[in-house]
Amino acid sequence: MQTFFTLLLAILGFSVLILVHEAGHCIAAKLCGVQVNEFWLGMGPSLVSKRIGETVYCLKLFPIGGACVMEGEDLLENPGFIPSPRSFPRAKRWKRFVILVAGVAMNFLIGYLIMLVLYFVSNPGISFLRVARAAMLHSVDYAQLVWRSLYELVTGSVGMDQLSGPVGVTGAMMDMVVNYGFKQYAALVAFISVNLGVMNLLPIPGLDGGRILFLLIEAVRRKPMRQEIEGYINAAFMLALFAVIIYATGNDIMRMIAR
Repeated sequence: MQTFFTLLLAILGFSVLILVHEAGHCIAAKLCGVQVNEFWLGMGPSLVSKRIGETVYCLKLFPIGGACVMEGEDLLENPGFIPSPRSFPRAKRWKRFVILVAGVAMNFLIGYLIMLVLYFVSNPGISFLRVARAAMLHSVDYAQLVWRSLYELVTGSVGMDQLSGPVGVTGAMMDMVVNYGFKQYAALVAFISVNLGVMNLLPIPGLDGGRILFLLIEAVRRKPMRQEIEGYINAAFMLALFAVIIYATGNDIMRMIAR
């Protein structure tokens, strides 16, 4: 029963971070007047779906991933489709930038808020400004740690065999709950949230940072890149990212077997 509870808590932590990220995109899109066709949490078949206004909200079977599907994002699948005035590609450049950055901003924000609550709980009687500053510094330390880890991975200081995928991270979250308690689990969730924010900002096609890079290229060229070309580049890099995730998941499974 305890194992089930800790696994549920780990999955819940992941789901909340994904939900927060996609909610950032969704809220920003709606505020900017861009049509959101679907918003879903999880992957695979839909368990529950409900249309509210123009958006279909879904909860899917597998608690991994999520998406905010905006009008005009599927032009690669429908090359003859003419996007509506409220589609993402036809939104003003600054609006698209805000929408793309919103998901990352929400991850940084939730990581900071978790640390803020933890500092308040652990340091009663300390002024709000001191607690807020300490939580901010801790969040910045988390971001710097992620950057250092990425640098070590690129330079070869850390091998690819050290990568962990969703299975390994879920295991780490379960260990935190069992061995160190809820506060350390919450701190790990905050770290993962900041980690997601940093990773999504990388200028890699398929990630938010890659889409922002295309947006900057568009600003320099004074005209957008052909949607088909951008779509194919994003799809190719997404396949590469999935390959890395599968490799990292294999590492996780081998570590579990070796225990």
